[in-house]
Amino acid sequence: MGMPLKPDDMQSLLTHDRRYQRASAILTDQWQRIMADEELAYRQQITIDDLRFAKALLASELLTSPFEFEHYAGVQHLRQHYGSHLTGAAQKWLVQKYL
Repeated sequence: MGMPLKPDDMQSLLTHDRRYQRASAILTDQWQRIMADEELAYRQQITIDDLRFAKALLASELLTSPFEFEHYAGVQHLRQHYGSHLTGAAQKWLVQKYL
């Protein structure tokens, strides 16, 4: 069994709110859909909060993904795939435990 979600994360999962939609879009390689829906350019980028929730969803085993957060190669694959869609802070957050 996976890691339990925090209450706020569980609420987002149950209601499929915007926060959940962004995190699941990262994991399912559907970020283009999010970009099309967001009018503000800064909201079209992947943030640390998006990545944290995506990571929690993977750890809970409620979603599966070709992307992994638990080893360097998986993080690099995610960084290469999303590239400039990641904010600078999100790029740093992904690799911080490997520096």
